[in-house]
Amino acid sequence: MRHSSASFAPLRSGITTLLAGTLIVSGCTSPFDLADERALQQQLLSSYTTEVDAIAAGPVIELQRMPSDVIQELSPQRSAELNSISGIEAYRDDELILGQNLLGNENQLAVQLTLQQAIELAVRNNLDLQVARYTPAISETQLTQAEAFFDANFFFNSGYVRTADPNFGNTFAGQEGASLQEDYNFETGIRNNLISGGQLTTSTSLNHTHSSFGGTTSNFFEGNITINLVQPLLRGFGSDINRANIILARNALESTRQTLREDLLNLAANVEAQYWTLSFSKQALLIQTRLLERTINDRDRLQERAEFDVNPVRLTEASSFVELRRADVIRTRQEVRDASDALKRLINSPELPVADETIIIPVDWPVDVPLQFSLLDAISTALLNRPELQVALYNIKDSSIRQRVAENGRLPILNITLGNNLSGAEANNPAAGYGDLFDLDFVDYIAQIAFEMPIGNREPEAAYQESILARKQSVVIYQDQAQQVVLDVKNALRELLTSYELIGATRAARLAAADALRAIEEQEAAGVALTPEFLLDLKLQAQERLADAETQEVQSLINYNNAISILYLQMGTLLERDGIVFENYINAPVTAAPLLEP
Repeated sequence: MRHSSASFAPLRSGITTLLAGTLIVSGCTSPFDLADERALQQQLLSSYTTEVDAIAAGPVIELQRMPSDVIQELSPQRSAELNSISGIEAYRDDELILGQNLLGNENQLAVQLTLQQAIELAVRNNLDLQVARYTPAISETQLTQAEAFFDANFFFNSGYVRTADPNFGNTFAGQEGASLQEDYNFETGIRNNLISGGQLTTSTSLNHTHSSFGGTTSNFFEGNITINLVQPLLRGFGSDINRANIILARNALESTRQTLREDLLNLAANVEAQYWTLSFSKQALLIQTRLLERTINDRDRLQERAEFDVNPVRLTEASSFVELRRADVIRTRQEVRDASDALKRLINSPELPVADETIIIPVDWPVDVPLQFSLLDAISTALLNRPELQVALYNIKDSSIRQRVAENGRLPILNITLGNNLSGAEANNPAAGYGDLFDLDFVDYIAQIAFEMPIGNREPEAAYQESILARKQSVVIYQDQAQQVVLDVKNALRELLTSYELIGATRAARLAAADALRAIEEQEAAGVALTPEFLLDLKLQAQERLADAETQEVQSLINYNNAISILYLQMGTLLERDGIVFENYINAPVTAAPLLEP
């Protein structure tokens, strides 16, 4: 995250270019009101420049802590000694005792897992993410459906009509009697929609007519080749209008991919948060277990002196301390199991089913490394990478397309129909009937114009005004989301600063508490009277203060590591940080989750 101030200008330029390109592509290819178009562009671009200019001169900041008087007064040897009896490092070799599980077993099955392994398992197996992966696949089929509108269609029609007429009383041509006519029709051709909005039909047909009247029969074949074009000249004309559904479907596909990317980002962040929650619960259990052991040892020492100088009230008080701390251990054991199951639910590994009582043991320890950041860099990165902002940009494009369609819908209907038909006929010989087509003896031409316009044109005008308002609304929504992104990044950075400083404060408190307990234990080793007041009012309370300080230090470390993850999440770059290539993930085949046999 470290950048020089000279690198901020390209970031700002990149944002401006991205937005300008988006609006130009989405809004300036049709007869819009140019003044309104420029106003929308300026409105959107200003939402960036206002935020970016306000912090353009911001420096690169390295996380720092206020110096602690406690730590400064401790010698290196004393600090090393205190760290050996307190803090995370002091518990590395302690056994994690979880008690009886739901299967009634005391011996726990445990699996060690790194944070990277947990993330990789979740990305591969998480069920919620598998559900989300189907949405882009569905959108891709919808895009294919939209594109298929311009696919050519083959058609074939066949019919038979038999007409019988008694014709009694008919003296036409001096004849009287019944008539019979049979017609056979075969037609085939290709029809396809054009991107100009028209429809072109090319077909051929063969008609066979057999008739008889008054003893006279006729039998002839007629072949036809027909070309027919219906083309709108006003409403419905133009490739941008007729390809609108394709572009909308393509934008919908890209939006669903960005939404999937957002789901993937959130999953990675949730796995990290749950991993550190489990790490904290594990460490808290070790701290509470050691505190319980210390309290039991001191209670037992008081019991040894029960016949000398410890009255029953003080002994009961010591036993109360033991049971209260035992209750803390029991509660923390449950928290470890709950956190382990929650992590198993996220990673959904076949080797670690949620129903199984195997415990996940986090291997990674929370880091305590200061980061460098720039507010401008962080905000610029977020504005370029947050998936919901990309979706909002596609929504602006969609509203622009719908406005173009609504603009075209205000025009009247003016359609032209052009047709050409070649005919040929021959008695008793279908092949000869088709051959006569090219003699051009029978050529038909069709030219037709149809005009229609609603009086007042209120519905199309209202639809157009609705599209204008919807487009302006989409721009404001984008601005609102961009502002929320800025707020998210600033909050994440503040949490990063605060949690890093709290590590120093809680560490100093832990060292002070450890030093106080060490001093008490030195007095005890020197032979100070082990009175109930010494053990209960002084030593046990010092032990409890140390355990509380250790827990707070661990919590501050966990909060700092979570703050790092959340910062990358809010900038939209957590996947890159965790080594997840989204393009590879989105292009991987979607596989269905295994189904239970009925």
